Amino acid sequence: MSDTLFSSARRAPRRWWRRGAGMVVALVLVVVVVWALLIGALWVYAWFQLGGLDLSATEDDVAALGSVGAQSPDGATTILVAITAPRDPTIPREPDLVGPVALLQLSPTREVPAVLLLPTELPVSVEGLGRVDLDEVHAEGGEDLLARAVIDYAEVEVDHVVSVTEEAIPRMVELLGDVELCTPTGCTPASTQQIRAAQRSDDPEIYVRTLTDVLRGIGRSMDHTSVIRSPLTAKRAIDVVAEEVRTDASLRGRSLLHLAEGFSEVGGVEYDEVPLLRNPRSGELVPLEEPAMVRFQRLRDGSSLDVDEEDDAVEDLVIDLVEVAVLNGAGVAGLAADIQVQLETEGFRVVGTGNASSFDRTTTVVAYGPEPETTETAAVILAQRLGDGVQLDPLERAPTFEGEPVDLLVTVGSDLAPEGGP
Repeated sequence: MSDTLFSSARRAPRRWWRRGAGMVVALVLVVVVVWALLIGALWVYAWFQLGGLDLSATEDDVAALGSVGAQSPDGATTILVAITAPRDPTIPREPDLVGPVALLQLSPTREVPAVLLLPTELPVSVEGLGRVDLDEVHAEGGEDLLARAVIDYAEVEVDHVVSVTEEAIPRMVELLGDVELCTPTGCTPASTQQIRAAQRSDDPEIYVRTLTDVLRGIGRSMDHTSVIRSPLTAKRAIDVVAEEVRTDASLRGRSLLHLAEGFSEVGGVEYDEVPLLRNPRSGELVPLEEPAMVRFQRLRDGSSLDVDEEDDAVEDLVIDLVEVAVLNGAGVAGLAADIQVQLETEGFRVVGTGNASSFDRTTTVVAYGPEPETTETAAVILAQRLGDGVQLDPLERAPTFEGEPVDLLVTVGSDLAPEGGP
């Protein structure tokens, strides 16, 4: 009898322990299922909120653009990135660009991503609009027309398009709260003031390095585990992206998160910008076509954007294409010869000097014809080399020297005469 009582007393605690353990396991399973359903709902929410735009410029069946067709290295991913002013639904036009358009390329042939900046004032030819700058292209046709214009101009294949308002990155930094800017010397918290200043900066180094550091920080914060840790924050981040970011349809839903995670793992970036000169007469920017094409070619073949000294002397490429004649318009003895020596020292080819029809010039003028387009660029460079105040005179046909056409005709005024001259 005692054996039976002893045996019953030993079994009861085991049944209670099993019931308790079963309840805990069931509770854990319920929590896991609910959490999984919540995460799944977030992915579905992200899929519909981050729908993307159907952009014909990035579709595979679009006819090849440019004279040789758009090209990129095998395995490369090239992304067109534009930062715009906030969108106003009451205004029919697309918002202004507030920073240069960037071509970001990740490629197996590159040690680090390459970023080529295209100024918003870069003039391009667009069917139906004529020759307009990139800002006007975006205002008229949004991301699709902008992408098409850039692809046609640069002949670089673009895989994705990302358009971000200038409020998107600051809002994400404020939401996440733990975004850091990390450099080899350490990490510091990202500030919205610093980000906004970088977005409006004219310094390409500040623009590129600050924004890429911030995007890497956001990518580190918004990984897959962050969705599990804080679904509410993830939902709010999705809302910010849906309001402030536009992408092509191929970056729909999780693809955009994968892109952000991949970018967070890269180190530094190399960057360059398309060179432009400002025409002091008209105030318009003049592209240096040959140097620009060199940079686009580096994206097409996946080579480094770091240029050697010969390639970096972009103005010299234009100077070599023109012939210059110099006239003395001030009546100062030897003035034309002095300017000839100065210009030849700068690399210009001076074919001759002479006297102007009168000696009453007070301001030096550089005359040039309409063809080719590089002639205007060369005139701008020459005027800058001679000094402030030199004027440009665009003609309907090429100027002449001793009865023969020349690319540039410089009539020197008393403003460049030596001190003490008449």
